[in-house]
Amino acid sequence: MSGDNKSASKGAGSDDSKVLGAIAYFLGFFAILLYLIKKEDKFVKFHSIQSILLNVVWMVVFTVLMIGSMSLTVVTAMMGGIGGLSMLCLPFVGLGVLVIVLFMMWKAFSGEMYKLPFIGDLADKYSS
Repeated sequence: MSGDNKSASKGAGSDDSKVLGAIAYFLGFFAILLYLIKKEDKFVKFHSIQSILLNVVWMVVFTVLMIGSMSLTVVTAMMGGIGGLSMLCLPFVGLGVLVIVLFMMWKAFSGEMYKLPFIGDLADKYSS
């Protein structure tokens, strides 16, 4: 990973901030509540926004895969319906997202403001 993807700074000021930062990833879209409640805490705001953005990306990827898989199933229906096999990739994508969420919870609990590629810079921008 390049140095642009992560910030080595220990941004958490308190244990509460670390716990709330980790909880933000567990909450997913509901992390907006932490963002609104802890407006003065940059660490919690950063992880809340990054969690929300991660879930938006996950929803877009899931939707594209579902539509693509269904389309492929319809197109290949006359050839035995092998397009349905493309749905087998969805659990692996979901498992990948789970691993990322657990990793980010660990980073937040460690007090690190780790930036995910692409969305980390946005989260940093909007948490300032």
